[in-house]
Amino acid sequence: MTPRLRVAVIGRTEMLLEAGRRIAAAGHSVPLVATCAASDTSAAGEEDFRRFADEVGADYFCSAAINAPAQLARLQAAQCSLAMSMNWLTLIGPQARAAFPQGVFNAHPGDLPRYRGNACPNWAILAGEPSVGLCIHQMADALDAGPVALRDRLPLDDGTDVEQVYDWLRRRIPEMYLALVESVAAGTLQLQPQPQDPALSLRCYPRRREDGRIDWSRPAAEVHRLVRASTRPAPGAYSLLEGTRPVTIWRAAVVPSAGPFLAVPGQVCRQEQGDPVIACGDGMLRLLEVDVEGCAGGADAKAAILRSLRNRLV
Repeated sequence: MTPRLRVAVIGRTEMLLEAGRRIAAAGHSVPLVATCAASDTSAAGEEDFRRFADEVGADYFCSAAINAPAQLARLQAAQCSLAMSMNWLTLIGPQARAAFPQGVFNAHPGDLPRYRGNACPNWAILAGEPSVGLCIHQMADALDAGPVALRDRLPLDDGTDVEQVYDWLRRRIPEMYLALVESVAAGTLQLQPQPQDPALSLRCYPRRREDGRIDWSRPAAEVHRLVRASTRPAPGAYSLLEGTRPVTIWRAAVVPSAGPFLAVPGQVCRQEQGDPVIACGDGMLRLLEVDVEGCAGGADAKAAILRSLRNRLV
């Protein structure tokens, strides 16, 4: 019979929380649950992690200071074989990692070693990559640099957006964490060291709301990638109707023009089945899902944009 393990849950996000539930349901024990202030994009907050800790009888703390002496003592007292982590605010230091003989394993939504750091799915879409990666790797001193235990990839096409990527992550991360724990329990875990050549890696930095501001003079395909990379759970790509009313664009599609045209980038050119079609630097973008400040819903928002062909999004 495969031995049952003691596994700590350290981090944030609904994906990690579901992974903890899967591990507990499989018969492994979860003696420690640690989290910190939830991110704006997370569907699980501190109270959700606290309730889970109560359900499984785990020691619980909510503090980003995981490398402080008080928290180190709690990690050591839990006597866990390994820890699962995701989206922790700081690097988990060597003393904290040493509390887990098998290591601390991080779920990283990026194709290592190429995509390290923050907002990797968003950056992959913006860069026009053919896929988004997901790696479960053992943490090391450097950011996202430890050996990889499991990896998967989601192919990207011209219609895949970051909301669909997150749907995939919500499904795959708990599945992969359970597979990881079972492989550790069975003694079959195999780790693949990452290449050390820094030229093979892209350091990805965080993105903010204002990074979704649309420059309509850019090619339509590039603007579309920005919309796809900025949709939920991110704040959305945005523009200003007539320079004053905020417009959030959640979904769009590149569409052909009826023929050669001259228009100011951001100009309303026509409608297709009630959807505004906007001029870009080289082509047009159809707005499929959009909000406009002061409008009651999507239909009203589209009507406001289509009120005149003289309207501009800037």
